[in-house]
Amino acid sequence: MSGSRQAGSGSAGTSPGSSAASSVTSASSSLSSSPSPPSVAASAAALGSSGAAQAAGSGGLGGPVRPVLVAAAVSGSGGASGGGAVSAGLSRLSCAARPSAGVGGSSSSLSSGSRKRPLLAPLCNGLINSYEDKSNDFVCPICFDMIEEAYMTKCGHSFCYKCIHQSLEDNNRCPKCNYVVDNIDHLYPNFLVNELILKQKQRFEEKRFKLDHSVSSTNGHRWQIFQDLLGTDQDNLDLANVNLMLELLVQKKKQLEAESHAAQLQILMEFLKVARRNKREQLEQIQKELSVLEEDIKRVEEMSGLYSPVSEDSTVPQFEAPSPSHSSIIDSTEYSQPPGFSGSSQTKKQPWYNSTLASRRKRLTAHFEDLEQCYFSTRMSRISDDSRTASQLDEFQECLSKFTRYNSVRPLATLSYASDLYNGSSIVSSIEFDRDCDYFAIAGVTKKIKVYEYGTVIQDAVDIHYPENEMTCNSKISCISWSSYHKNLLASSDYEGTVILWDGFTGQRSKVYQEHEKRCWSVDFNLMDPKLLASGSDDAKVKLWSTNLDNSVASIEAKANVCCVKFSPSSRYHLAFGCADHCVHYYDLRNTKQPIMVFKGHRKAVSYAKFVSGEEIVSASTDSQLKLWNVGKPYCLRSFKGHINEKNFVGLASNGDYIAC
Repeated sequence: MSGSRQAGSGSAGTSPGSSAASSVTSASSSLSSSPSPPSVAASAAALGSSGAAQAAGSGGLGGPVRPVLVAAAVSGSGGASGGGAVSAGLSRLSCAARPSAGVGGSSSSLSSGSRKRPLLAPLCNGLINSYEDKSNDFVCPICFDMIEEAYMTKCGHSFCYKCIHQSLEDNNRCPKCNYVVDNIDHLYPNFLVNELILKQKQRFEEKRFKLDHSVSSTNGHRWQIFQDLLGTDQDNLDLANVNLMLELLVQKKKQLEAESHAAQLQILMEFLKVARRNKREQLEQIQKELSVLEEDIKRVEEMSGLYSPVSEDSTVPQFEAPSPSHSSIIDSTEYSQPPGFSGSSQTKKQPWYNSTLASRRKRLTAHFEDLEQCYFSTRMSRISDDSRTASQLDEFQECLSKFTRYNSVRPLATLSYASDLYNGSSIVSSIEFDRDCDYFAIAGVTKKIKVYEYGTVIQDAVDIHYPENEMTCNSKISCISWSSYHKNLLASSDYEGTVILWDGFTGQRSKVYQEHEKRCWSVDFNLMDPKLLASGSDDAKVKLWSTNLDNSVASIEAKANVCCVKFSPSSRYHLAFGCADHCVHYYDLRNTKQPIMVFKGHRKAVSYAKFVSGEEIVSASTDSQLKLWNVGKPYCLRSFKGHINEKNFVGLASNGDYIAC
């Protein structure tokens, strides 16, 4: 208010000939930018008639100006009024004011006296009991309402078009800063402010709409009464209004509490129903599994009666038990296990039998959950008749026998790959047997391929073994592969990207392929087509070769470094290879444009991929995991963990029953 007083007194003192309208607008503009009490409208309305009376008899003292300043100054007295009364009172003041002479010294005394009055909350957002969501940024300094059709003067201030037009008709100065506006046409539309005001109004409407629709239809009328009561002055509320408000609030509280409890009960009911359904499904599954177990136990009891060992006092002559190392004896234990797997009710067993049974029990206990899952996946896969049930049980029995048959690995012979005992770089990168498992070849970073006869190596009592043949390459060897048809044909791949065909017994080269641009990691012969072989390289290509041709017959773009490549053992057209993109790619050679399946699941590069059977692939990765895949399913069937290897390619082999890595 001090700013408005200074502006009002300054203009009155410096421009004694200015009109009362100028004083009115300047005072009103200062009200918009400085805090004003909520009772401005009441004071302005009371002083409107007195201003008119003073305009008639004040003479040259500038009477019309003083009531406006007094209205702004004496508004500190409390009084309740709505926001609309402010503009109405000021408009009456504008009508009462007329051009007159300058203001005398009494105005300064009024201003100095009014400074002592206390200031209350500002207009609009702080206006007591107005409850109107307004923004001071969009209030017209003349009418104190939201700007309608914003226009801007040369000095940069924005007003309602009607307000500024009417003000400039009475006085050619800006109501905000007293800047001289030469022509009334020097007004410009403020499109940015109009757009902002439009968005502000839309937000107001959305808030009002949400508030209106938050009330139920039954209590809509009473809620409107409650809103109307809130919009009135608190001092005017009587006991009936307060009781009505309390009644509505209590009713609303009970409604909200009831809705909250209903929602909680609904969620609880849904949880209980889902839990009951899941438990019923589990119960049905357990009952099915129990019935299958009971059926299989009866079948095994019948079989154990047929294969139970003969007691010592039997008249039937007994045969001498063979050596414990014989595999057939170990197999026979599968049919001589007593009921309950305890053996306490049977006759005395041989010591070798008890030790073998104990070691098998130990492995069975350690992997019981995995074996249980395998059993139910085999037996519960589909509904079948008695013959199929017997075959399923035999299938799991064979699996269990293979799992518990071996418990350790012992070395049969040791070979030194390095030609020099003091040579530190003697890494063996590949070991492969020929088609009849009579010979095997080893190759590695010494650039040499050594061929040994398996029988000779096993029978030698001395650990110093000499190769049957030795071949030298120009670069470090990464992989070798024997032909499944020609016993003497051997293929190798090296770090220069060269693929070489060798005669494994004479050491002569028959073909040299040099199309790979980078290191070649893997080479493999097709088991069904003896003339076809494949190689994979760091140049992200898999190339197919024919032993009758000097160039490649096809090429597959892998888009990542190829680490391994392997043909299907049951099809001449299917090929799998692992890449540095953590995936195993499965292709049909009749359509090399896109893979049949891409197996994803490894976290690092796939170092090896081998076919366990025609339908299953096992892959090894530097993420220390082996994964089993089915060629018709994109997801992993099983993951094998145990290795701690994050860098090297440690090798992978499979004979259909076992996997070694």
